[in-house]
Amino acid sequence: MFSFLKTGDIHGAVRQITNLPGFFIGDSDKIKYTLLNHSMAMRRNLSSGSPIFTNIRQWEAEIEKRDAESMMSGMLPSMVANAAEAARRSALFMTTECELRIDNAVLAFIMAKELAFLNRTIQMISLIASRYQEEEEDSHWGCSPKCDSDGDDDDDGLSPHSVQEEDLDLESGGGGGGPALLRSQSHDYPYTTTSPRPSPRPRPTPSAASNQLVTTFLIASGNLMTRFNALCKLNGTDIVLVNAMTTRDQPHSSSDNLVKQLSAQSRVISDIYLYYHKFDAEHRDPVVAVFQELQGISIQASKVLSVFAFSNLFRLTHGTEFAVYDPEDAIFTQSYVPSYSPQGQQQHPAKETPCTAAGM
Repeated sequence: MFSFLKTGDIHGAVRQITNLPGFFIGDSDKIKYTLLNHSMAMRRNLSSGSPIFTNIRQWEAEIEKRDAESMMSGMLPSMVANAAEAARRSALFMTTECELRIDNAVLAFIMAKELAFLNRTIQMISLIASRYQEEEEDSHWGCSPKCDSDGDDDDDGLSPHSVQEEDLDLESGGGGGGPALLRSQSHDYPYTTTSPRPSPRPRPTPSAASNQLVTTFLIASGNLMTRFNALCKLNGTDIVLVNAMTTRDQPHSSSDNLVKQLSAQSRVISDIYLYYHKFDAEHRDPVVAVFQELQGISIQASKVLSVFAFSNLFRLTHGTEFAVYDPEDAIFTQSYVPSYSPQGQQQHPAKETPCTAAGM
């Protein structure tokens, strides 16, 4: 989204939005201001661990806080509490139909751009995982057990293949520490003396550690793609259209590709807008849920990319269209894991270090 705001056609984007049902040319200035305001506010909120919709839409921010407080307390709001909250919010968070329509369109545009960027990120993760698997298979091709038996029992060198599955938090994409280093295994050549030397304590061989890392990366990329496909469906659109937003067909010219990409983008924005438009100002939980899932997937992807940078695996993108990757181009690459106390007081967020261009 931020790459588009810096170098894209903002006027063309506004024209795309005004083509949605219920809009007029006179809405252009409001749309442009709202698009810039919401994008900057989301970036600030995600960088600080605040609710995504803070200073954007007040009721949606309240929903985020309520969900976080419920998770922290382990208790879901009762039906009586929900009824009382519905009566309170109808008086506090008044939104005109025009304001809601513009917000829905702008949020749909932001979601479409972020889906396109996240989709490319997951494709890059899948590429690196596949190339790393091929590299490891080639490096161990034809290797006998004695290939891993150099050195003596007291050599405790550190293995570069040092990431365990839990370091990537494959299921939740939530907080966690950096990758832990594993000890590599050193084997001794067999002895033929009458008094055999005691076997060393079992430790993973370098090949076993690399196989574990390959498996971890492949599982991580598969989980990311599964969650991403589900997110597209939750937004009322399809992964095929999202792919078409960035796909460059050969041997078509760049201008032909741009036309196809803009057409796909228009359809994705329309799909998402029509889905968001189903929910009035008082029933915004589904809209909040899709942005929270976008944040969760972005955090999980950033963790994998951070491990790639640590392991110097971005070199595997050289010569591909993924060789240039700037996390600053998107809003949600700045995501942190928000944390709230049961009383609703914001605590210091559990930080997920966004991937930088280190090692690329």
